Amino acid sequence: MIEGKRILVVDDDPDVLSLLSDFLVLNGCEVSKGLNGKQALKIAENHEIEIAILDIGLPDMDGIALIEEIRKRQPFCGIVMLTGRQDVETVVEAMRRGANDFLPKPVDFERLLLTLFRITFERDTYFARRDASAELDHKRTIAALDAELRKKVEELTMMYRISNSVNAIRISEDIFEKILKITNDALRVERSAFYFVQEDGRLLLYRTVPKTCFEAELRLKEEDVRRLISQKRHVSRGGEILFPLSLKGECLGVVRVPIGKRKDIETALSLLKVVVESCSIQIENRMLYESLFESVLQTLGSLISAINKRDLYTEGHCLRVTERSLAIAQNMAVPEHDRDSLRMAASVHDLGKVGVPDSVLLKPGRLTEEEFNLMKNHSVYGEQILSRFEILSREARIVRSHHERFDGRGYPDGLKAEEIPLLSRIIAVADAFDAMTTDRPYRKAMTEQEAVREIKRCAGTQFDPHVVAAFQQVLEDARDGREKRVFQG
Repeated sequence: MIEGKRILVVDDDPDVLSLLSDFLVLNGCEVSKGLNGKQALKIAENHEIEIAILDIGLPDMDGIALIEEIRKRQPFCGIVMLTGRQDVETVVEAMRRGANDFLPKPVDFERLLLTLFRITFERDTYFARRDASAELDHKRTIAALDAELRKKVEELTMMYRISNSVNAIRISEDIFEKILKITNDALRVERSAFYFVQEDGRLLLYRTVPKTCFEAELRLKEEDVRRLISQKRHVSRGGEILFPLSLKGECLGVVRVPIGKRKDIETALSLLKVVVESCSIQIENRMLYESLFESVLQTLGSLISAINKRDLYTEGHCLRVTERSLAIAQNMAVPEHDRDSLRMAASVHDLGKVGVPDSVLLKPGRLTEEEFNLMKNHSVYGEQILSRFEILSREARIVRSHHERFDGRGYPDGLKAEEIPLLSRIIAVADAFDAMTTDRPYRKAMTEQEAVREIKRCAGTQFDPHVVAAFQQVLEDARDGREKRVFQG
């Protein structure tokens, strides 16, 4: 909707000016830039400006005074004010002088885009009404414009819904399946499909929503393939739209949407473009996230290796605790994305031992009270290490709380019952069971039956009773052979 619009951006901060300008250029706008009021007025005198985005605090001229000066030169220019100050008087005065909207800094680009859509629509509607009134009956014109307004409002509302739906896609979800679900909702169609582009140019089916019949390979004319893959433009054929999804300048795949003989093809294309481009950004973000996550895992792996070299018990212990924790979580029907967090947290739950002195960590006998207090710090150390990685903030909280007790007498925070994260409560049971059934220098291991009796005895005090019940069921399933290789320890 804002492609080709002539926009003036004025801000005395070169970085903000460059950021706004790049964003608008990426959205197809023609951008003029100014660092102060003098430059802005010179541009307004010599060029037609459709929308002006003005900083309220400029070095040579008050932003509000600049509104009136631009209005003198460009009477129909839409004006958006930017400010880091949030006082009502400034907003009211700017609106009184002719500003169309007022956005705070730092700029929310999604909100800015919706604001520019609205101002563009208002300007287009104004000119349409002015021109139409000379030719058509007034009532018919108003009715037509009102219908168009309702249609545009519906489009903007749907664009907003699309944006929210795309932003809500979790890292654990199949992004291509979500693309199709959002497409079906936005275009009000019953089915759609996504095809990956192969190296030889063939289009092979990857996902359909719902699971309906689409041919496994999409056969197209050579000119259609060239239009989709090389030119990255949509193809309309036989009552359906094929829309390319590009990533870093390359066509990754094609969204296929049967639309029948509907008349609002342009609206459907606009909405589909919003869906595909928004999801393309999400895919790039996911690739960046996975690259960053891999780097984090390598760093943590180095730390864990350092612990394992100090205390060989820790390596096997963490592996067993992870397997048992996941088995408990599956029995409790914990969602898949939560099990992903559990897998990470359980595997590094003793990471904080890197901060415990060797004299305590490797002591062959029982610990003194002072030494035990030092050992207890490992859950806090573990959280401190993980919290340095923002993407592991949730796992950091789980690690911190894996020695809390259901009755509130645990450490480090004395949390109780539901205050303790569920995944921490699961690790607590698996951790205790493995500790009891493993030989240590200062004691022999319990039998499995003895350890289970002890855990059952502590249900409701040390452990969550629901987790204990799930743990018992996992053991029974293992004994009955309904689940193979639940435990490796």
